Amino acid sequence: MEEENNIKKRKWYHLKDFHKVSLLNSAFSMFFNLLPFWGGLLLTISIGKWTDWSRFYSNGEFYLYSVSLISSSYLIYHNNKLKTTDLSSVFSIISLFLIVIISILYASLTANPEPQINVFIKWASIIAIFSAIPIFFHSQIISNRNTPNVGETRIGEQETIMQGLK
Repeated sequence: MEEENNIKKRKWYHLKDFHKVSLLNSAFSMFFNLLPFWGGLLLTISIGKWTDWSRFYSNGEFYLYSVSLISSSYLIYHNNKLKTTDLSSVFSIISLFLIVIISILYASLTANPEPQINVFIKWASIIAIFSAIPIFFHSQIISNRNTPNVGETRIGEQETIMQGLK
């Protein structure tokens, strides 16, 4: 048991600092973005009025959570692209596309109060939320990655040159 804990600790220590920050930021954001879901789940279980999982996605809640996560990701991708062929630009386009598609799905759900396609709503909303989570995590990695400090590098180079001239 102790050996297993040591292995887990070593894996955590081998992660780069910005990966650790990304994981923690993602967990924090996911907790608070999905707080209505967690709260509803807790209340439903504690009151004992559990029927099935559909009460958590049938009104489009997962669509809204997904759009919330992906729109945050879109801003990070869009603000961190270096050129139009950059991978962040591709993720930016994918994120924008998903925001539009998921928003249309939510709008169609709210426009039709008696949806006849419950299985579609279930799987589309589950796919939406499970697509949003890795996209959001990846954007956190991009947001927290270390960028070189060019100013410090140039100052160091200038000092090296000055010492060489003495």
